[in-house]
Amino acid sequence: MGNVARFAALSTKLDAISGRFLQEEDYEVLLHKEKVTEVARYLKENTHYANLLADVDPDDVHRGDLNLLLSRKVIEITEKLAHFTSHNYKELMKALLIRYEVEDLKLILRAISRNEDVRSLDPLFIHSKKFSHLDYEQLLSITSIEDMVALLRGTIYEEAFRSITQEDLEVREFHAEMNLDFVYFKNLLKKSKNLSNEDRKILEELIGINIDLINIQWLYRARKYYGLSPEEILNYTLPGGIRYKFSQLKDLVYQEDPIEAVISSVKYTYPKIVAMKDIYIERKIYQYLYDMFKKSNRENRMNIAKLTSVLHFLEYEIRDIITIIEGIRYDVPVEAMKDFLIRNFD
Repeated sequence: MGNVARFAALSTKLDAISGRFLQEEDYEVLLHKEKVTEVARYLKENTHYANLLADVDPDDVHRGDLNLLLSRKVIEITEKLAHFTSHNYKELMKALLIRYEVEDLKLILRAISRNEDVRSLDPLFIHSKKFSHLDYEQLLSITSIEDMVALLRGTIYEEAFRSITQEDLEVREFHAEMNLDFVYFKNLLKKSKNLSNEDRKILEELIGINIDLINIQWLYRARKYYGLSPEEILNYTLPGGIRYKFSQLKDLVYQEDPIEAVISSVKYTYPKIVAMKDIYIERKIYQYLYDMFKKSNRENRMNIAKLTSVLHFLEYEIRDIITIIEGIRYDVPVEAMKDFLIRNFD
């Protein structure tokens, strides 16, 4: 089956989703709200989030609950779009949803490392209940990393926990989290190999750039804030990057001043993510990815680029709404809030 036939019905659905995204005027209205309840009311009465918030009383909604509901929107849309795919493309949709399963597993890891009650996490989970095969009832009953390792044996997550002990988790919590990210990207790349040649190339490039940006951010922060050795830093990098293979990452981390080396290198490879202050780095990365998906969506209409772009646009819109909600909570001035938004209307 050719891509035009494969994506015909799906493309119509994606166009409908895109047509409902928030506009600049919506952002302006939300930015000038004074209470989280006012944000909830506007979203419920004026935007495509109305169905999501149908059972929510805007005057009685908690900030955390609203953020969780919004986060689950991407999962809900991805599940619906999966209905319009088949065979290898449906498997890809399931692989995309694993990302949210990974986030749930990270929550469990953090609770275990801090000796917190895992059962309290149940309301915070965002995984796809339709496509997940993990036994969450069992996961909520665990009390140690050994329990988690035993439960995940035989799943794609087994390799992420093969050498992790309770002591490792308490000292290097991020190690296990990076291992989970590796599982997600590895599985995504594996599924992409079963797509059409055109779609495989597009997806491998998009994933590779994403991995590049994760690794560069990791190198910078690991050296600047964690004081890790070059060997440790390299152990936690993700394979599969486009412009930064292992050899390039190794060259950077062994420089006399690796932080300056990273900054200098990024000025040539990904100049748009260079930020004046560290607090803007993550935002710059998301902005770069947003622009990348926007360009990819413009150039590729009847292939996988359109699907991945629309899903990421929705994710970034939700991230921006949550940023606004957090900004309102902490009385951040409107202009300062704009500095942390992913979408830029300039």
